[in-house]
Amino acid sequence: MGSVSLIPDLPPARTHPGDWTWPLAPALAQAALEQAPTIIYIYDVQAGKSIFQNRPFGQLLGYAPDGGNDWQRFIDPEDAAAFPKHHQKLMSIQPGEVLTWHFRMRDVKGDWQHFLSRDVLLETDDTGAPRLIVGNASNITDQKAAEERKNLLLGEMRHRARNLVTLIDALGRQSMPRDNAAVAQFFDAFMGRMRALLETAETVLSSEQRMADLRAVAEKALAPFVNGENPRVRLQGPPVFVGESAAANLALVLHELATNATKYGALSGASGAVCLQWSVAEPEGARRVALEWRETAGPEVKPPTRQGYGTRVIRNALRGSDTDVALNFEPEGVHCRIAFALPQQS
Repeated sequence: MGSVSLIPDLPPARTHPGDWTWPLAPALAQAALEQAPTIIYIYDVQAGKSIFQNRPFGQLLGYAPDGGNDWQRFIDPEDAAAFPKHHQKLMSIQPGEVLTWHFRMRDVKGDWQHFLSRDVLLETDDTGAPRLIVGNASNITDQKAAEERKNLLLGEMRHRARNLVTLIDALGRQSMPRDNAAVAQFFDAFMGRMRALLETAETVLSSEQRMADLRAVAEKALAPFVNGENPRVRLQGPPVFVGESAAANLALVLHELATNATKYGALSGASGAVCLQWSVAEPEGARRVALEWRETAGPEVKPPTRQGYGTRVIRNALRGSDTDVALNFEPEGVHCRIAFALPQQS
């Protein structure tokens, strides 16, 4: 049985407006421009003016049907002052590149509406320099409001989490038996781990991508063991962002390593030092981080006779098919090497 297509055959993708010979093309383009819920425009970047716009900004902002098209009449002065910087980027836009710009405009009710423009190169001049830009400006006010509500809730959640940890600390210390050093030591270690996780969660939640800067994770995890600018603890590595789970596990591992160094290792005396460094490699296209903790100039290290909880945390916190952990108690100092895969970039 044959079939009947209700959709006319479309021509190949055009490279110039004059290439369309399909009879319905002009009507299709006109309908698309009229029905689009965004401002669609062609901007002459060399002349610094729009040469086409499917509807006036004023119309989208609730003004009279003719709307008015003097965008400087509606735009926030702060955003207007920032436009030359965006224009400068448009002057060097490359084929396939998308440039965005966020700006605000006041509607007929006096409220600020948020817009996001997306611009691509349409045409170059004889020298190859950008001449025409085609773009669209979408109203993202609802999206911005939702983001603000989400950030407000996350801020409240972080505040309550801090209060909860403080309450647990107070209740625990009031409830523990007096003059019991072992219990006090256990509770201090427990609260240290709790705070390391809390600080890392704050770092992750403050990021829109829910990622954490590896340096920030390390600095927060080591903060309780470092007094100000401590030259004995050195961090070295490129900017790397890790996921929420990896950040939490790394914070626990670094907390345990620092606790051990303070009790028995390089930070237990006056002369020892710790170097935490990391690098990123891309074998076969997969991005991997190699992180090393190395202690030097501390007391002679002897391997433990039994594996305590801290050692188990270090060896197992990042366990996975894409993770390698090596913990060595060398005479000159503890050396821990962790290699793990980063999530693929979208």
